[in-house]
Amino acid sequence: MKRLFGCLVLSAIVLFARGAPARDLTPQLGAFSKIVIPTSANVAGQAGTFYRTRLTILNVTNDTFDVSVILYGGVGQVGIQSITLAGHQARVYENVLQDLFQFGGAGALVFDSHASGRDFIVTAEVFNDKPGCGRFKTVVTGGPILEPSLPGFDSYSLGVIVDANNRTNIGVFNASNQTVNVTIDVLDGAGNIVKTQTSSFPALTWNQFGLTGLTISNGVVRYRVDQAAFIWAVTVSNDSGDGTFFPAADVVQ
Repeated sequence: MKRLFGCLVLSAIVLFARGAPARDLTPQLGAFSKIVIPTSANVAGQAGTFYRTRLTILNVTNDTFDVSVILYGGVGQVGIQSITLAGHQARVYENVLQDLFQFGGAGALVFDSHASGRDFIVTAEVFNDKPGCGRFKTVVTGGPILEPSLPGFDSYSLGVIVDANNRTNIGVFNASNQTVNVTIDVLDGAGNIVKTQTSSFPALTWNQFGLTGLTISNGVVRYRVDQAAFIWAVTVSNDSGDGTFFPAADVVQ
C-alpha cells in the first residue's frame, strides 16, 4: 500500500484530522471539525523579504459555533484565540499571526470546533513582499487530505535544491504530547546518501531548520520518525524569496 502526493508549489499547506489517520483517500475538498496548518509566518526573511500569512475560514453549516485557534512555536504553545462563526460565515485575516495573536515569528496553527458536525474549511497562503521584486504567494485550498508521517513508514520530499541560488529548510510540527525523533537522509539523484542527521523535537512544538554543508540539485529527503509528526521541506530562492513546498509522502516498505 502506498500513499503518493505530487510535489506542490506551496509555502503553507492545510492538513486535516478527524479521528484516526486514514489512507488511500481520493483528494477532495472537505470540511472538517479540526484542521492543522503546520506552517505560517509573520517574519522577516533573507535579502529584504518579509513573510505573512493570509487566511480564510468558512463555516459550511447553518449553525453558529466557536472555533479555537492554537498557535504553536518553537517552545510550545504561544497562544489561543476563539473565532465565532455564524452559519455560512467566512472570516478573512490578511496577516493571521498578527491579527489573532499579535505575534512576530513562525509556527503551526490548529483550528478545532470541538464537536462533530461543526465543520469548516480553511484556506491559507504565505506571501512575501520584497521591494523591487513584487509579491510572491501561493494559495492553499482545503484540497488533498494529507496526514502526518508515521512510525513504520519512510516519508519522502522530492526535488529539493541547495546551491548558491537556493536554500532548503526542513520543517517539523510535533502535534503529539511526546518527544519525536526524526532521522533525515538526503539523497542525490543517483540515490547516494550525502547527509544524515537525527534530531529530537519536544511535544507540541514547531521547528524549521536549514540543510547546510552540501550542494544538491533534484535531491530527495527521506524521513523516519518514532512518533507521528507533520514534516515538510521548502526550497527558497535566495534572490526573490519565492518558495516551493514539498510535503512528506509516506511509503510502506
